[in-house]
Amino acid sequence: MPNLNISDALSMPPNCKDGSHMATKKASKSSPKAKKTITKASKKKAPAPEEHVHDEACGCMTATQEMFGRNAERSYALRDLWFESLVEAVDHQVAPEMNKREMFFLTLSNSILDMMMDILPEEVGVILAENIDDYLAVTLINKKYGVDLLKSFQEEFVAKKGKEFDTDDKLAEALAEFEEEYWNSPRKDLKGKSPNQVVEDALKHYDLL
Repeated sequence: MPNLNISDALSMPPNCKDGSHMATKKASKSSPKAKKTITKASKKKAPAPEEHVHDEACGCMTATQEMFGRNAERSYALRDLWFESLVEAVDHQVAPEMNKREMFFLTLSNSILDMMMDILPEEVGVILAENIDDYLAVTLINKKYGVDLLKSFQEEFVAKKGKEFDTDDKLAEALAEFEEEYWNSPRKDLKGKSPNQVVEDALKHYDLL
């Protein structure tokens, strides 16, 4: 089995709440082989068609392209849907121009978030909401303290645990052990607080916890 590269495992940010990254493989139980029986006429089954894997080479639109590649076009659609009514609503307010700009931004942001939650099944919407909250908290912390928590997580993991692992189980074990230490240990670049502490503070500040 080829070695597993840590950069693939860390391509998505860790969940700083529960520290879960990936599921370990279940051991398969071996069962005794069944005895062969002779049949008079056996028909050969047609081979199952190979599952098509979408990538850049196949010419199909990848998941990344579907999610991000058309956002500019989606922005124009949203403009035609909301811009005129939003501008009209904000212009009717008696307030300084800067306050109107802030009001416009907050109204637009709230409308987009409402739309995202509304078009998803409830259970998926809850996951999305929690992920957005964590993303906002970590990004605000990066801005406040001049750090990059996810980048430093990866760099410190590689420095301490290495890049490659022989099995999924060893990689998962190393990640789980390091995540617990990283997210709960005080850091100088966070003024003596742990990443989990500052994440919690940020969530509480915006009433997201």
